[in-house]
Amino acid sequence: MMQVKILYKKIKNIILRVTPLCEVVLSVPLGVSQKEIDDILAKRKKWIEERIKIFKAHQAVTKNLSENCFYLGRCYPLKVLEGQKEGVKLTEDFLEVCVRDKNDLMRKQRLIEAWYKKEAKECFGEIVERYAELLGFEVRKLKIRAMKTRWGSCNPKKAYINLNLELIKKDKRAIEYVVLHELAHLKHPNHSRDFWDFVRLYMPDYQERRRMLNHSRL
Repeated sequence: MMQVKILYKKIKNIILRVTPLCEVVLSVPLGVSQKEIDDILAKRKKWIEERIKIFKAHQAVTKNLSENCFYLGRCYPLKVLEGQKEGVKLTEDFLEVCVRDKNDLMRKQRLIEAWYKKEAKECFGEIVERYAELLGFEVRKLKIRAMKTRWGSCNPKKAYINLNLELIKKDKRAIEYVVLHELAHLKHPNHSRDFWDFVRLYMPDYQERRRMLNHSRL
């Protein structure tokens, strides 16, 4: 019997998805009856089975590599291809890495790291620019680097912002929280009550976003 995870949410439409780990998730509006749930699952049974089949077809590759890649809060099984044109491409269901030699694990890792850095530069840059404009602050320099113990840091005197590269694996709402947190230090270089009031003013749900960061440790 197919196992389905049912999530009741404050939404208008029913959303059905199959994750790359072959988990069937059905998000439904509050008040939806069990009969409606059973009907939608019966109608979409073939689609669900096809999606599961696609993911299972690539599980051997994922299992051998023992690796899943996270990007903006979602888990993507790694799919390694062999070809002359090396690179990384994100599809709807996989993170595809093309290398000349599948056995060259170091090359594969370098390609993935370079892709993460490129994506982080674009994503973080856009968020910092948007929030800096909202707050009326100037950020003179944004640096993205690997950090072992912090998601970000700020130099209020120089108006420099540092962000942890690992953030690119987190939900975008969590990234926005870290950006606002660091930008707030340009006005309040501490964690005083004024600081948190300032953060709350521009992001009332900051505590929920902060919890997203605690799902996995650095």
